[in-house]
Amino acid sequence: MLINGHWLKKNINKKNIKILDASWYLPNVKRNAKQEFKKRRIPGSIFFDIDNICDNRSRLPHMLPSKRIFEDKISRLGISFNDTVIIYCNEGVMSSPRVWWMFKYFGHKKVFILDGGIKAWCIANGRLISNTPKSYRSSYKTGRINLELNSTFDDIIYYRKKKLELYIVDARPKRRFLELEAEPRENVGKGKIKGSLNLEFSLLDRKGFLKRKSEVREIFKNILKKEYKVILTCGSGVSACSLAFSLSYIGRTKWSVYDGSWTEWYLRTKN
Repeated sequence: MLINGHWLKKNINKKNIKILDASWYLPNVKRNAKQEFKKRRIPGSIFFDIDNICDNRSRLPHMLPSKRIFEDKISRLGISFNDTVIIYCNEGVMSSPRVWWMFKYFGHKKVFILDGGIKAWCIANGRLISNTPKSYRSSYKTGRINLELNSTFDDIIYYRKKKLELYIVDARPKRRFLELEAEPRENVGKGKIKGSLNLEFSLLDRKGFLKRKSEVREIFKNILKKEYKVILTCGSGVSACSLAFSLSYIGRTKWSVYDGSWTEWYLRTKN
């Protein structure tokens, strides 16, 4: 699941290694991930645009695309199903889990995250480049789609109606969860899904690397008291994937990501 910068440096030139920069920022953060990629990236890396490889018909941000659209977009990145996909981002392990989750959902077997992101590459004395990325093309076909990794608005309504045992865990910052701070998206108000718990994504150490498994287990142990199914949510389905990755990292399998997250919940329940 995780690889370090030294492993990547040793294996970067292997033909089946494909590296994706999955950097992404909230709309209220004045940074452009794609422009940063062009100026500073790992050699051979390809930019994975979360806001482009999505369901563009949805009014919600970066929702999962259809199988056909995912295959077409990934083919344009030059990735094949048997490739080993390494994902990184500029900010430790923040947005890279979203792309990890997308590949897992579409059945890709060999997909890993670079622990520590671009910083880990620099620590391994890897060089950064700024030349124009090469164009690639392949014929990507997904594996078996893992529907159980994604939950919908209707799923949550159904679980509630049937009174099924589950946890809904919200990865947004505590102040947003407690309605003390506005949401970063226009037309999305404050609030939370009734009965949800808050676990602000705080599973990284001060250097931006994922904490040890024992520490991650302890963090989840304090909030998930029983082995119920866990539905992970956030503002728009990005930070939730960081919690999903962390649960998978410690061997927990009964989880899914609510792709629409608070943005969809608010828009569908505000009246």
